[in-house]
Amino acid sequence: MNLIDLEAFVAVVDHGSIVAASAVLHLTQSAVTRRIQNLEDSLGVPLLDRQNRPLQPTRAGRETYEFAKPVLGSVSDLKSAIIHNGEPAGDFRFGVSRSLGDLALTQSICHLREGYSKLRLQAFAQWSTTLLERLVNRTLDAAVVFLPEGAAPPDSVDGERLGTQTLLVVAAKSNQLPRSPRLKDISSTPWILNPHGCGARSMLETALLRQGLPLAIAVEAEGNDLQLSLVAQNVGFAIVMPHVYDSSPFRKHLKMIKVKDFVPQQSVWVLHSKHIGHLFPVVRCLKDAITQYLQTRRHGATSSPG
Repeated sequence: MNLIDLEAFVAVVDHGSIVAASAVLHLTQSAVTRRIQNLEDSLGVPLLDRQNRPLQPTRAGRETYEFAKPVLGSVSDLKSAIIHNGEPAGDFRFGVSRSLGDLALTQSICHLREGYSKLRLQAFAQWSTTLLERLVNRTLDAAVVFLPEGAAPPDSVDGERLGTQTLLVVAAKSNQLPRSPRLKDISSTPWILNPHGCGARSMLETALLRQGLPLAIAVEAEGNDLQLSLVAQNVGFAIVMPHVYDSSPFRKHLKMIKVKDFVPQQSVWVLHSKHIGHLFPVVRCLKDAITQYLQTRRHGATSSPG
């Protein structure tokens, strides 16, 4: 057993295939296969279930992975300490929930580049469900996600809760509505929603289901400006972050609706893999960037209906 065999095995588990692992390690597929076979021969057990795609570790493979990951992390930490004087280097794969907006991702990238110039960043804006899945599958090192209030992240990841974010229900200013409607009062009006995977949509679906009310969708569309332009034309309601509403070019044609029995709230979490090793300061930098972003937006948040 040696480190390069462990590295090949961990890469296959992290990336789900020998093809992907070989690309990351800059090896041929046959070389990666040979290294995994060497490790299996050394341990005397199969480590991968080769009948499934993507490749999944066997029970012995999962145990081996859990032992190997911190070992390789320690080696990486040692290299970082000696070669880069302790500065984190190499790949850092992270994602930010699409609900936060592109500026959250931009600000995070700028903070990380300023603090850790030797990192190779891979950044993604995706829905929280996708980011969580990628974290669990070990194809991301860290992610900023929204979780329902009171929900906990999966046991296989670590992280920190940054606070609660209340979203707004928005309608066209021309829409004549009761001052404080309930969901049943507006159930005949359709919604402009993100596709499945969006936390705000899931909260609305759950709230309507509990009351036995239908969900009418006028348009499924991604993009805050697109959604709010349709709301401004009275196509339907939308659910958006407060800073999106405040900064919208269609703001003067919109108004908030305070729905008595539906207050969409989500917790903001910064999550990372358990074996983050020398990249932990990088995760802390990401957390600081998102905290600053949220504080800046919160100070400008809407406090009264439009």
